Amino acid sequence: MRSTQTSRGWRAKALAAAATIAALSLLAACSGGGGGDTGGTGEAVEGKTLVAAQPVDLAPSSFLKTTFGNILAEYAVFETLTLISPESGEPEGVLASSWEIAPDQLSMDITLRDDVTFHSGKKFTADDVIFTLEKVQDPAEGAANEVIAANISAMDKISDTELKLTFAQPEVSMFDLFESMPIVNSESYADNAAGEVVDGTGRFSWDKWTPGSTLELKKYDGYRDAANTTLAGIEVQVIADASAMLSAVRSGSVQYAIGIPASDSTVLAQDPAFALVKTGGSSESLAFDVTQAPFDKPEVRQAIAYAIDRDRINDQVYGGQSRPTDLFWKEASPGYDEEQSNLYGYDMDKAAQLLASAGVSNTSFDLLAVNDPATLGAFQIIQNSLAELGLNATVTAVDSADYDQRKASGQMGAPVYLIGATESQSPGATLQTRVELRAEDNLTGFSSPEYTSLIQDVTTATDPEVIREALRAYNEYFLDQAFVLPIVQSQNISVRSSDVDGIGGTQAGFIRLDTASFTS
Repeated sequence: MRSTQTSRGWRAKALAAAATIAALSLLAACSGGGGGDTGGTGEAVEGKTLVAAQPVDLAPSSFLKTTFGNILAEYAVFETLTLISPESGEPEGVLASSWEIAPDQLSMDITLRDDVTFHSGKKFTADDVIFTLEKVQDPAEGAANEVIAANISAMDKISDTELKLTFAQPEVSMFDLFESMPIVNSESYADNAAGEVVDGTGRFSWDKWTPGSTLELKKYDGYRDAANTTLAGIEVQVIADASAMLSAVRSGSVQYAIGIPASDSTVLAQDPAFALVKTGGSSESLAFDVTQAPFDKPEVRQAIAYAIDRDRINDQVYGGQSRPTDLFWKEASPGYDEEQSNLYGYDMDKAAQLLASAGVSNTSFDLLAVNDPATLGAFQIIQNSLAELGLNATVTAVDSADYDQRKASGQMGAPVYLIGATESQSPGATLQTRVELRAEDNLTGFSSPEYTSLIQDVTTATDPEVIREALRAYNEYFLDQAFVLPIVQSQNISVRSSDVDGIGGTQAGFIRLDTASFTS
């Protein structure tokens, strides 16, 4: 295994990692990170099937894209090289048994486990890792963290269980990449899209998918420690209507659900038959195509920032469980500044003044959003405020697969859009990989030499104080330009039956149902 010195070296280089990464985690870090479920004290009951529900359909063509539709199934079926511990902020091996990063951060030697097979029986080797990395590097794939993977200039297979990665520039974000990169079977990956042949290495195998309805997973008896898998299977039901999902949980036909509005979840958890699972770290923002009028004017974007009632969205949509903010950074992050994070208070008078100074009134526009209760709830509140200012927004609600396709192509089809994101990465990795924040090919169309320089300062800094100053300078410019407007950061709140234990989350935002069990 890697030495303590190697691990600490990575932490120092990766933006003082323990504090930074643990503080910036998606669906896994707001208050304890990916650990999630801590309830349940009885003994595990073997051989039962967990029925879970989510509001959107699965997207088997998008396992490398961190698509919300795969949030429950992906890490039951697939595994990553490493996962970042929510307790320590350190990477821990999953498919990788050890690793060594060169002192100059320009290469990395990885040793793989030798006891892993895919569900098809195929032996897992370094070929599958290299194939997966090459897929992530391919712009046509639209994979998460493509920008980080692009820094890999060479991949050399040493043996079936050893490989060497060489980097074009010193690399401090590789574990952010590994966190969001399930290793796929190089021989059958092309068959994933149809959802009939999906071959991973996880505790559960993909058995049967009925699009728009149900996914059935079954225990993989060939898993390396299958004796510790207590569930016989997992059934994921797609229930788009929040009321129907709530009824299914109340009736006991569903034992775990994600997608019930936070306010309803909180009320439900007052019943001892149910409990909340908090695995938080996601954010919701409003973004603009700055090439389209009137959103090409900073004053208009700033006016809208003042017109967003973030406190109301927190109370009514997230049940008071989110944190209103104007920035992406968590409070423990080196990029957090309380004054900057609360720059745009709700101020309709100031919003009206800015619109008047920009000469904008009685404007109608389309707004794109994912069709889920929280996103549409936030839209309705924003829509009402904007209407008071003569800005009339009409929503186009699409499923997550459609939204991801638009985002990957850079063609959103609307000048304004609500965009959700996971807060799992270090600040440098966030600014490199988030398509609405990065310096080049920015989804919003925003670019400037100053912005590029500010991001460069953040992503190349290694000293904590230098990182802090670089982020504060970035924040100031970002807030002034207002091409993306953060609204809230929230924990991901889901509900389980009280006899279900062990549900957690990853730093990349996925729910760990593979570790779940029923208790007596």
